[in-house]
Amino acid sequence: MNKQRPNILLIITDQQRFDCLSALGHPVVRTPNLDRLAAEGTLFTSAHCATVPCGPSRTCLFTGTYTDQHGAHNNHLPMTPPDRRVLPEYLAAAGYDTALVGKLHLKPFARHFGFRHFARHDAPYTNYLADEAHASQYVADVADALFDGDRERLIRKFTEDEACVKTDNYRFSMGTKVVNDPEQHEAAWAVREAIHYLDEAWQRDKPFFLNIGFYGPHQPYLCPAPWDTSLYPPETLPLPADFNFAVEDKPILARAGVKDAYDALRAEQGWTEETFREVLSAYYAYITWIDECLGRLFDHLRAQGLYDETLIFFTADHGDLAGQYRLLYKGVSYEGAVHVPLIMRDPAAPRAGQRVAHEVTNFEVFSTCLKAAGLPIPAGCVCQDLRGVARGAAADLGPRFYLREQEAAVFAEGCKLLSLRTGAETLYEFYDLSADPLEARNLFREPACQKQVARLRAMLDDWLANRPG
Repeated sequence: MNKQRPNILLIITDQQRFDCLSALGHPVVRTPNLDRLAAEGTLFTSAHCATVPCGPSRTCLFTGTYTDQHGAHNNHLPMTPPDRRVLPEYLAAAGYDTALVGKLHLKPFARHFGFRHFARHDAPYTNYLADEAHASQYVADVADALFDGDRERLIRKFTEDEACVKTDNYRFSMGTKVVNDPEQHEAAWAVREAIHYLDEAWQRDKPFFLNIGFYGPHQPYLCPAPWDTSLYPPETLPLPADFNFAVEDKPILARAGVKDAYDALRAEQGWTEETFREVLSAYYAYITWIDECLGRLFDHLRAQGLYDETLIFFTADHGDLAGQYRLLYKGVSYEGAVHVPLIMRDPAAPRAGQRVAHEVTNFEVFSTCLKAAGLPIPAGCVCQDLRGVARGAAADLGPRFYLREQEAAVFAEGCKLLSLRTGAETLYEFYDLSADPLEARNLFREPACQKQVARLRAMLDDWLANRPG
């Protein structure tokens, strides 16, 4: 192996809220293995995704571009052009052995996107794209192990859970525990497949690029015991600090309409604060279960002498509102949904245990991987090398941006300006995230904030006006 080029391990969870790490002082969630990774590397505390939901965000991460450049505005759209080059293709051309285990969620679906070793699990259901479940290696393996090879029976169970978002939102959120053995759960399967690749399938004359995409902690949240609601008993849980925040000052949330719709739906279905505690208990336990599985992988890397030869990234495609404004999932662009965890362990870094508060975007993993492999950053990509940020170059980075169709945001000076274009009107909300990280109060019309609002609005307007194409 060329020791000048590290192995690269990219771990992406799905829908993990930024503050659900015990290293950040979460009052419930325990993540000892990710805490250790952060203690040995760099924890970026102000990282955001480039967009939501899953597919568009991952396409940003794999191309280093925003949705208006790659065209995949939602989960069902292919990138444009459909053969646009992506991260593993760049790395494969540079001599890396490339492997995917788990969720990829890039379109067009038929492509392998430069991965030589390919064990995909985008989804276990057929509600949105039938191919996702039928092509899932995880579904095939679990069907063989537990359902006498009957994939259709397994898929039908997951599909029925996913279909009841409006008819039974509790079941949609929690699932019906289709798999009862934790070792048959997707998180254990993904790590087991990753270890199999490292032991059996890796072409050892090359450095590896291994992308592990966990399906969770995306709903259905409920995992097999002991990683279910018994881990963090619901009756002991505090409700999130942002659970009962007032929303009258949030015109973008009002225009989205999701809060009123979900409040009415859940009231009709008998949800109480205890119901939310149950759901959050399952969500938190899922995160701890993923952490437990990652501990197995990190221990294996250490045992094989690979840990200190590998550049490791941990992030999520987006967050989960997880109770913010009494909402779940990721339908609106508030911090619960767009602020993501981001940890980097660089074995060549001179310092460890750093926390970087400068605004970054997690698709800067793209440029960091390329630079680590000795490759240039392609034209049209605005992302930076996070290794430089970790080494003190943050002062030169400037603002960071977010784009989701008619929504956009700028993050700068410890603040956030969120905008929504609706015909001839543009709605704005402004938050001082350094003092108010949970967005309790919209300060857009606060007299004392007008100079700062004007600066960020000029940044955002300029960025939107000068987008490529």
